[in-house]
Amino acid sequence: MIAHRVALAGTVLILSIAPASSQLRRPMTCTEDVSVGLEATPLPEGAQPHPQRARTFSVVASGGLLTVISAGRSDYYECQVASPRLNERTPRNAIKCQNGVYFLLIDLNKLNFVEAQLNPEDRTEIKVSYGSCRSL
Repeated sequence: MIAHRVALAGTVLILSIAPASSQLRRPMTCTEDVSVGLEATPLPEGAQPHPQRARTFSVVASGGLLTVISAGRSDYYECQVASPRLNERTPRNAIKCQNGVYFLLIDLNKLNFVEAQLNPEDRTEIKVSYGSCRSL
């Protein structure tokens, strides 16, 4: 009985990962629409943070890793399917990826992404950005 449940759970997991992994086999190019970082000095109350220069990068899946290529540099991310909890509104066909200081969530239905850069050693290297991707 337990073996049947384990086999069923494994099958469901494989079927839920299949759409996400098949869409990532194609390279994509992504462009930030907005990127905002923390300021070195606090802003006056009510002031808006200064937007940072938007960047374009390519995303390629290779051997269980996600490679992000930007300005001639490659960063490697470990990814898994984003599984929403009952009280979350996470996209149903999305992957979440991370490496040392970067966190990336890609919605594979709408081809949107959200990226966070969180470096605890340098406050100026904390930023959040979002944008869209397209398949090549």
